[in-house]
Amino acid sequence: MKRGFLQLQEVRPMVLAISLIKSLPDQEKATYHALKEVPGIRNIYHTFGEHDFLLILEAENANDIERIQNRIAEIGAVGDVKRILVGSTGMNPWHCSENKNALCTA
Repeated sequence: MKRGFLQLQEVRPMVLAISLIKSLPDQEKATYHALKEVPGIRNIYHTFGEHDFLLILEAENANDIERIQNRIAEIGAVGDVKRILVGSTGMNPWHCSENKNALCTA
């Protein structure tokens, strides 16, 4: 083991999104098992209320998030999908002209 050297890795900025999933009636278990197989889903949380699952999605760019969303929507047991893009906490949404973040355009 070498001492005093750090192995540096390229760190790419990631795009995060939250998806709210509503399963078809009595299809929550099938939806969960299908969601586990979709690449790009970082976390799956079962929720109680209007939606059945809250997902944390992670991808290299917004187009990849869109592809993940489309794959989720194609799951036969999924009834509805809603997406929320997530910006960093350093972004001030009330000063978008000062911040050139692409997610600040909403």
